[in-house]
Amino acid sequence: MAIDFFSATVTEADRKFERACREHGLEPHFFTHPQTGPNGEVLKMGVCQLGPADAANRLLVISATHGIEGYAGAGIQTGWLHQFGGMALPEQTGVVMVHLLNPWGVAWNRRENEDNVDVFRNVLYCDHPSEPDPLFDTVDDALDLEHWGKRDPDTWQEKADALVAEYGAERLIAAIRRGQHHRPKSMTWHGNGPCWSKARLDEIVEQHLQGAERIAVIDIHTGFGEYGQGIVMSYDPPGSEKYNRVSQWFSGDIFTPGSDANIPDHLAHLPFGWIEQKVRGASVTAEILEFGTFDPAEIGEIFNANHHFHLFGDPLSAEGLEWGKKYRRYCYPEEENWNEMVWQRGLEVIETTLAGLSDWSEQHGF
Repeated sequence: MAIDFFSATVTEADRKFERACREHGLEPHFFTHPQTGPNGEVLKMGVCQLGPADAANRLLVISATHGIEGYAGAGIQTGWLHQFGGMALPEQTGVVMVHLLNPWGVAWNRRENEDNVDVFRNVLYCDHPSEPDPLFDTVDDALDLEHWGKRDPDTWQEKADALVAEYGAERLIAAIRRGQHHRPKSMTWHGNGPCWSKARLDEIVEQHLQGAERIAVIDIHTGFGEYGQGIVMSYDPPGSEKYNRVSQWFSGDIFTPGSDANIPDHLAHLPFGWIEQKVRGASVTAEILEFGTFDPAEIGEIFNANHHFHLFGDPLSAEGLEWGKKYRRYCYPEEENWNEMVWQRGLEVIETTLAGLSDWSEQHGF
């Protein structure tokens, strides 16, 4: 059953991933994180490789770029390894699984890492900082998350209503979601330089992707879309060869970032374009696989409270734990029917991408 592939803790997820690897004679490698989980548990990022080490085609599948969202991707990875890890891959194809890229965030119910870095944005911008959004500070000051829970609700609402009236809700959301480099204790901080997860990902690329000519990436997330729906996104410019390739693989059924304020585009810096700089001669085509959860009425406060308790309070206090549970449930519903939908769609996307990778290869005469 699909439910067996999913986990409730990072320790359980690591154990299931390792067992699935060894079941097919694969030797996973684990990077131990310098910090521990809330109960003192060891935190690890795992990696395993299937297929020939010199394969011209490689598929890179990543879970937990956004921490707590990683339980979904980890379940898909473990399930795929259990059911397909021993089967023959397409000719000249290898698969690299990166399990729990941001294990600290998984363990602590955070999208961000141990330093409040948004790892997805760190991967994009650690070497080439983004231009600051002139509205970010205005929105961040109005949120005043340091004093969340102590703000006068009427005064705060008046400020919020005034900002919405002046700029519009979508523009305010976009200002926060695109992220920033200058406020380390605010939301969507890009960090300054590669964080621990990005540095380990660099090592994995150097060790497991060298020699590849074509690389497909699937980075798995949750929190956007309809319940259990798995949306494929391409961050490449619409109309570009890479965008069209992903669109062709999925019969045109893909989402374009930037068409919704919650999913900003990052066209100046593509999420995995940097891999081409590290793997000479390779072309990278990347997908984001985003699974919808649900949209509780208090979603804004769930995010605000989670941020407050981790940056300015105590996430292990009774109130911090209560908000943490709500945050976790939004990112990872842990419901059997949701797990089943995620597993089936995740399997479909991996298999479709592997087939697309083979077609891409054949077009080049390999």
